[in-house]
Order: sequence, then C-alpha cells, then structure tokens
Amino acid sequence: MDPRNTPGYRLHRALSQLNDLEGDQLTDADRERIETATALLEEVSLLTRPERSEPTDTHIDS
Repeated sequence: MDPRNTPGYRLHRALSQLNDLEGDQLTDADRERIETATALLEEVSLLTRPERSEPTDTHIDS
C-alpha cells in the first residue's frame, strides 16, 4: 500500500506545507487563516475516532 494514500500522510503534508509558507510575505488576514488552519489540523487525531463497537453520543431523531 502506498503511504501517500493514508490520511496520516495527507495530514502531515498539509501541516508541512502550511509551516513552509513565508509569513513575512503574507497579509495579516492570511497569517491568521494559516494559524487557524494549522491549529485545526494539529487537533485532528486518527486515534480519537470511536470504534464501531463503542457507543457514541450520536442519535438520529426520526
């Protein structure tokens, strides 16, 4: 299996590309967007997803 097709790799690449941007060449709004995107990506964890056998707080109203 190609590791480039895994979610963890894609997350790593996205973070790397955001961190490689030259901040001094960006506007304040762009810097803020990049900081927000970086923070959100860093919060993502594949380990926090509940297993299918574990109960969740999600329910569907019909």
